[in-house]
Amino acid sequence: MFEDLSPEKPFFSYLCDKYFYSSESLTFVICILTTFEITFWTLNLLLLYIEYNDIPAIDKYRIQKSRPKLRFQPEVVCKIKSETIKYKVLVLCLLPLLYQIFKIIGPASIRSPIPSLLTIAWQLSVFMVVEDTVFFWTHYLFHFGWLYKHIHKKHHIFKQPTGFVGPLAHPLETLFQNQLGIWLGPCLIKENHIFILILWTVIRTYQAIHAHCGYDFPYITPQYYFRWFYNGPVEHDYHHEYGRMNYASFFTVWDRLMKTYKIKVKD
Repeated sequence: MFEDLSPEKPFFSYLCDKYFYSSESLTFVICILTTFEITFWTLNLLLLYIEYNDIPAIDKYRIQKSRPKLRFQPEVVCKIKSETIKYKVLVLCLLPLLYQIFKIIGPASIRSPIPSLLTIAWQLSVFMVVEDTVFFWTHYLFHFGWLYKHIHKKHHIFKQPTGFVGPLAHPLETLFQNQLGIWLGPCLIKENHIFILILWTVIRTYQAIHAHCGYDFPYITPQYYFRWFYNGPVEHDYHHEYGRMNYASFFTVWDRLMKTYKIKVKD
């Protein structure tokens, strides 16, 4: 498969020429979309298995124990399926446009070597801070009046969230609350590499599924180690159950500053 790969030719440049007709735009779209799909389905299928099976060692970490498991009744599956397809179609249409924006403000490099660990670390940190800020304020606004009734309420049909709920959103919410925050950080930095954007896709997809998973797992999540400032399913579960508070994505800083941070004792 990689017989033509050499140290002189960066990995993603090789992929571009070998499998994507030397089209950097196609390479960008396929890499980001494939990363999202693999992350999304791997994590959600694991949660689906947990949802359908009673495993005491895992179920003890459920946040809303007073409610029965969803078990994904046919009407729930139908709703999630249709909304997930709409979300993926929207993202698929957005990615080619996003690549053209990157070309204008600073290309998403595909042919250069993978950046250093330091570069990867600081860029991902910036992405997280920018996304968290955009997500908090847009999410906060979407909870007011007309915006909530006609746009954001759709996301709140489940009082007990699950990983598949992430894409359940109005197209305007998907664009301005989700995708804007995700890609504004890379646009501001201007010197992006496809490898960093792939890592960022994994991190943001994991965060969305983790926040909606309905379980407060120890040891394997960042929130377990950084409870004071890292957001997680405990906060977002409260948000879905009561329809308010805890508007941020990654961190608790904005919620604490704006007095919108609140959690309850687990069931």
